[in-house]
Amino acid sequence: MLFDEVGNPIDIPSIQHLIRDFGRSYSKVMKAVIANSIALNRDTFRLNVATLMPSFGMTRRGAFHGLKIVDGVIQDPNGALDVCWAQGNQGLHDLKKYVAEIALDRRRRTIVELSPQSCSYTISAASELFDKLKWTSANGSDVGRVAASKILFAVLPEIALPVDNAEWDDVFRTDSYGKILSIMVDEINEWEKESGRPLDTLDPCPPTTLTSIYNVMAMSARPSATQTR
Repeated sequence: MLFDEVGNPIDIPSIQHLIRDFGRSYSKVMKAVIANSIALNRDTFRLNVATLMPSFGMTRRGAFHGLKIVDGVIQDPNGALDVCWAQGNQGLHDLKKYVAEIALDRRRRTIVELSPQSCSYTISAASELFDKLKWTSANGSDVGRVAASKILFAVLPEIALPVDNAEWDDVFRTDSYGKILSIMVDEINEWEKESGRPLDTLDPCPPTTLTSIYNVMAMSARPSATQTR
């Protein structure tokens, strides 16, 4: 994502261009989720997931079909938000607390500022939550891998990456969420080492996180025939 076909780091102007070019609606939603996810409770969970899912086309069918916010009121006909909250809230609280205590208020760079041991634990815990959410059912439909990754981002944009089907199948080519997070951490560290520039500084409009920038690069790496925004 951060390196070209021959292994050279993608240059800073190209990344900045992709960030600017990805659209106001995408940027608005991602930054709203980042801003609203400092605290975690049922209300912030419901609001962030309901904000994120429609913008990624996740409400046309399946567990989140019909989920939307109308005049400030969340409409969730399948009750998927509360089902997912009941399934994952304790694990989400535990991981959120752990990351907040470790990150020392460096939220935008959390994923690369964890110690190797803390990073390994965080990725493992996120993977367990991902697996739990992936197989959660609402109204007869499983949440699935795409929505599970987006739920994690809605709560933990400091460390989680929202991953769509094209990225699972054609970019990362793995079914392991933990492996995807590990790839992200390794690439960010290597890119920053070679470029001499913190990746988060390439998005001048706060709030941002390393994962939200990396997500732009991962989406841009999808085969053109499958790209959707």
